[in-house]
Parts: sequence; structure tokens; C-alpha cells
Amino acid sequence: MGRIDRALLAISRALLALSAAACAGILGLVVAAVVMRYAVAAPFWFTEELAGLLLSALAFLALPFAMAGNANIRVTLLTDKLPPLGRRVAWVLGQGIMVAFCAIFAWESYGLAEFTWRLSLMSEQARLPLAPWVALAPAGMALTGLVAAWAALRPLPAEKAQHL
Repeated sequence: MGRIDRALLAISRALLALSAAACAGILGLVVAAVVMRYAVAAPFWFTEELAGLLLSALAFLALPFAMAGNANIRVTLLTDKLPPLGRRVAWVLGQGIMVAFCAIFAWESYGLAEFTWRLSLMSEQARLPLAPWVALAPAGMALTGLVAAWAALRPLPAEKAQHL
């Protein structure tokens, strides 16, 4: 495994750990909110907004690892019947489409993140700052696109999901 492979995998694993922490945070927040609501009759006022922000963080932080581990869903009914060169062309074309999607998504969401940051926008009820959460979308998609581009240059993945 090359240096770039190891670096992309290490970064994507670190982001996956943060994604898992966001998932645990959602669980802890919901459990605490239920306890507060029924045991103390004083529910948290920020639960819904913070849980939603953590959910979006969970998704965008986990995407690079899914791409690096080749754990995304693929329909290979036709490509499995192609000769090796055809499979390679289909693989590179598919990765290219993914890179294009990630680039467009990252570009568009960067505009939103920049707007959110510039205006110091806050969530509606809890008044949580939105910029750090919104910035995860372009960052996560840009890294996912980078991993997809690198994967296009690598050998075709085996039948089972494997890391770069």
C-alpha cells in the first residue's frame, strides 16, 4: 500500500471515528432528552436542532471512508459480463461520474457554507452557530471526490469491499 493510500485511509478513518462520535452524541442526546422530559418535566430546548446537525455531520464525515473502503452500493450485473478492459473502462467512467458529482456538490455547498459563515447564521430555536456544521458538506464531498479520483487510478476492487 502506497503512501497516498495510507494517508487517504488514515484521514477517512479519523473522519469515520468522528462520524461514530456524532452517532453516539445523537443517542446520548435523545436519551437525555427523554429522561429530562419524563423524569424532570423539563425537556431540552435544543435537542431537535442539535440532533439534526449531528445527523448531517454523521453522513458527511462517513462518506470518504465508504468510498475508500469501496463500501458503496454498485449494480454490477452488466459490468461483470464485460472483458477486463471493458470492466476497467466502466470502473474509470463510474469513478469519473462520482468525482464530477462530488465536485459540483462541493462547489455548490461551499457557496452556502461561505454565506452561512459570512452572516454568522444561527439555528432558529437553539441559536447554535451553523457555519461549522454547514462547512462539513463541501469538505466531506471534496475528500470523497479525491478518494474516488485516486481509486480510479488504482487496480479494480476485488469482489468484496477492500480499502484502497
